[in-house]
Amino acid sequence: MAAKKHFIEFGLKYNSIDEFLASELWRAGYGGVELQKTPIGYRLRIHAARPGMVIGRRGRMIRQLTEILAEEFGLENPQIEVEEIQKAELNARVMAYRLIASIERGYHFRRAAYSILRRVMAAGARGCEIIIKGKLSSQRGRSESFRSGFVAKSGTPSDIFVDVAVAKVTLKPGELGVHVRIMQPGKTLPDEIKVIPPEIPPEEELEEELEEELEEVPREDRESEEVPEEVREEKGEEASEEPILQEAGEESKAQEPPKDGDTKGEKARGEEVEESMEEGGKEGEEESNGGEAPAGDPTGEQEN
Repeated sequence: MAAKKHFIEFGLKYNSIDEFLASELWRAGYGGVELQKTPIGYRLRIHAARPGMVIGRRGRMIRQLTEILAEEFGLENPQIEVEEIQKAELNARVMAYRLIASIERGYHFRRAAYSILRRVMAAGARGCEIIIKGKLSSQRGRSESFRSGFVAKSGTPSDIFVDVAVAKVTLKPGELGVHVRIMQPGKTLPDEIKVIPPEIPPEEELEEELEEELEEVPREDRESEEVPEEVREEKGEEASEEPILQEAGEESKAQEPPKDGDTKGEKARGEEVEESMEEGGKEGEEESNGGEAPAGDPTGEQEN
């Protein structure tokens, strides 16, 4: 029970200190505090968007905070460190305080909310949600929400990946409450699956791998895998015979008999040539005979 009581008291003390610092440093962009117990006292690390306003002129603000923490909250020898927030746009508490500051200065709540929403998304957040409640435009209270991107609302992702902050501001019509949720960038949800394609190595790497594998193989195995000289000679003879066979195939193609259409044409031309030769031979015989007896009287004697 003593250990449980110790942790409960430490939690209550931490919450009271956090609320006090938020009320005092909200204009400096207060983003939270880390409280740690050390052998010599307590160490506090304050996160703020404007560390200069937390420190004050010549450290006056730090000294005042140290005295209040020691007297009112009973911290023994408190040591305060101030750390600047690298990306204030991704801190929900800082953006909530900036929103209420804009509304307090007289900006319309829609204009201020959309301005904060654009800045958060431009900083790389996966999503943002802003809810404003109170007397916005009439005497009756209502709420209006502004969303962009994706924000987890339930389960473990909402507890781990979402930064939540609440702030309030008092105006003439009444009090307005602001609720800001920011989904941090670069977070992978449990249902998201990314397929990585296999890397295909370039040809040079493949050649190097093959050379390394060949070097690893023993020399005796390489010699056994080499082709015998007799097989090489047979392959060389086959390669030398290939051009001779090609020439023989061309000659056989040239000596092939002509097709049916070609034989008919050649026969017709041969008959025409034979007829012209016979006619020429007949004409030559008639000219050589001259006044000799006709062909019907082979003796050449005329009847008396």
